[in-house]
Amino acid sequence: MLKKSTAILMSALLLATLLAGCTGNSNKVANEDKGGNSSEAQTAGEDKASSGPIKIARSKNPQNLPAKEMFWYKEYTKVSGIEVDWEEIPQESAAEKVNLMLSTGDLPDAYIQTINPAMLMNYIDQDIFLPLDDYIKDMPNFSKVLEQRPDYRKLITAPDGHIYGLPYVEEMFGLVANHGILHIYKPWLDELGLPIPTTIDEYREDLKKFVANDMNKNGQKDEIGLALANKEAKSGIGTWARNANDFGHFFGLWGQADRNDSMSVGQDGKVFSTATTDAYKEGIQYLHEMYKEGLIDPEFTVTDSAKMQAKMRGPEVIVGSLMTFSISDVVDKTRAKDYVAVPYLKGPKGEFGTRENFAEMHNPTALVITKKAKDPKTVLRWADGLYDPSWSVQTNWGALGYQYKKNEQGVMVFDDLKDGLETYNDMRSRNTIGGNSPVAVLSDYYDKVVEYPQDAQRLLDDMRAIGFIDKHLKDPYIPHIMFYEPKVAEKMALLSPQIYGLIDNTRRKWITDGGVEQEWDSYIKELDKAGWNEFLDYVQEAYDRFNSDK
Repeated sequence: MLKKSTAILMSALLLATLLAGCTGNSNKVANEDKGGNSSEAQTAGEDKASSGPIKIARSKNPQNLPAKEMFWYKEYTKVSGIEVDWEEIPQESAAEKVNLMLSTGDLPDAYIQTINPAMLMNYIDQDIFLPLDDYIKDMPNFSKVLEQRPDYRKLITAPDGHIYGLPYVEEMFGLVANHGILHIYKPWLDELGLPIPTTIDEYREDLKKFVANDMNKNGQKDEIGLALANKEAKSGIGTWARNANDFGHFFGLWGQADRNDSMSVGQDGKVFSTATTDAYKEGIQYLHEMYKEGLIDPEFTVTDSAKMQAKMRGPEVIVGSLMTFSISDVVDKTRAKDYVAVPYLKGPKGEFGTRENFAEMHNPTALVITKKAKDPKTVLRWADGLYDPSWSVQTNWGALGYQYKKNEQGVMVFDDLKDGLETYNDMRSRNTIGGNSPVAVLSDYYDKVVEYPQDAQRLLDDMRAIGFIDKHLKDPYIPHIMFYEPKVAEKMALLSPQIYGLIDNTRRKWITDGGVEQEWDSYIKELDKAGWNEFLDYVQEAYDRFNSDK
């Protein structure tokens, strides 16, 4: 539910976006019965008589059972009355197979988990995908989601003004919008009689004490002040883990944090670069001084998540502080309790932290219908049922009666592990089609329909503790899933590697070797030469379209 699902999905989806050339009255929502196995999977006015089957192609994770064998599918079919003839494409060959199907016209009724915005745009003029505008009014569950989240309608609207896809939405109180949390090892602070730092200078002094003393009492000088897994901190639109494992949030201390894709948006709606500001330059100089003092792990540029875990889970504590998306991803439960989230540090001209450019709608085209569909209304009746709150949860995370049970308040809570599986994520992978499905899990559902995912609770607590939710969750941002015209996306795909390669390699070099002051002007010129300003113009155009009235 946490990093393993969301990170993989978004990285793959957004990289492709740039690189790819229920019976009863369902006008009620399942919140009314607290998320029960409700009958809302039927669209209003439709009876439950079996119809179909409908043919749906999907990308199959190797951990999945065949969809027809999934507990989730069997239970949902009882409610929807609609059988699905699944065409399951191995995940590793899905892109190639789907592009072949699209080019040859060998099409199912619908695709789930296989079409991203770039693929849609590449084929939009070939009369393959069915516009859904006229159908949505007859989808009460999905229509209610759009009423609650008006911006989501804009995010699923293509540049030609039509809606071609149904989205995957997983809201978790802004989890994906906050990428990096600074943690510090409190037992070391306690031993030194130090409080949790509140400024960057206090933090720096704490790290000096960590590395100067034999804090773990092993007789070796092996203490690391600040650790990061920077090897995986790749940047670009929709990429994951840059600020989670990098220095982006630090630059806010000098006036402007650097977001995951080095872009931000002002109150005036103008997109600007966060990697060319005075704050960025001043912050790099300060971080270089920290590096020279031995306060930053000298291996940060070659440390990936596996190496970070090895540093954090060894027999002795060696890391005094670290940047990571979730402490639970890198440290065992016992030791994780001793690493506390550091509330946003204050700096000379600002404060640590920012909101990332991620929307909690992860994919606007999780389900698309082809022109070959003989009965689009039946496909959409089946899909609309999945937007019932209870069935969105069950389709995304696990079925009631398998993954979940109800507590006394009628809220779905985790049941015991089954089938010899070790984690709830394993159960999810086995028995649901899971992430990137046409569902909407809204933050409103927690404690009404379902409990907040247990494996994300520590991260949410840390996000609240540092101040992110109060200070940044509602900041303006640039949605990572905006549509780009095919020719524009192709140009951006060519520009992206050279632009972000220049930004990231230069930043690492300046932090380790210095030179930011002497080389700054040439860096700005090189970025312009690499197409950075042109790239920003493309993003501005898409952002303006997103903000325009539809």
